[in-house]
Amino acid sequence: MAYKIPKDLDLAKIKRRAKSVPVYLVMKEDQIDTVILPIYGKGLWSTMYAFLALEGDTNTVKGLSFYEHAETPGLGGEVDNELWKKSWKGKKVFSPDWAPVIDLPKAKVDPQRPEAIHQVDGLSGATLTTRGVKNLLRYWLGENGYGPFLANLRQQGV
Repeated sequence: MAYKIPKDLDLAKIKRRAKSVPVYLVMKEDQIDTVILPIYGKGLWSTMYAFLALEGDTNTVKGLSFYEHAETPGLGGEVDNELWKKSWKGKKVFSPDWAPVIDLPKAKVDPQRPEAIHQVDGLSGATLTTRGVKNLLRYWLGENGYGPFLANLRQQGV
């Protein structure tokens, strides 16, 4: 079954999504160690499909990996660049009140600024792909994506 996403809520520009999808919980003893979320959204040329791995705290990025896209090689295709993928590790996707705040600014992230914990460098020359990555993350982490599921995990004391 698919759910039609109202246009004003469709940050990821996907129009429709399944009503339920599998998520993956990696356990360490009796605690959730990693939450793996399948995510997708529109870039410049294509729908980009990825997995977002979060620590058991449901806030800290363990990794982000795109497994399918048709973005421009050397520009938006840099979502596959190992250095860029490594720059996600340890970033916080939520604000203290659990609003999705992950950002990919055009300018290089200044690690001395407090908001740097929520920021990853945008892809140079790939403004629309970068915007697509930010928007798909904010959609899937928000109240119309995995937000309620993640809140439920936190309430259960992950």
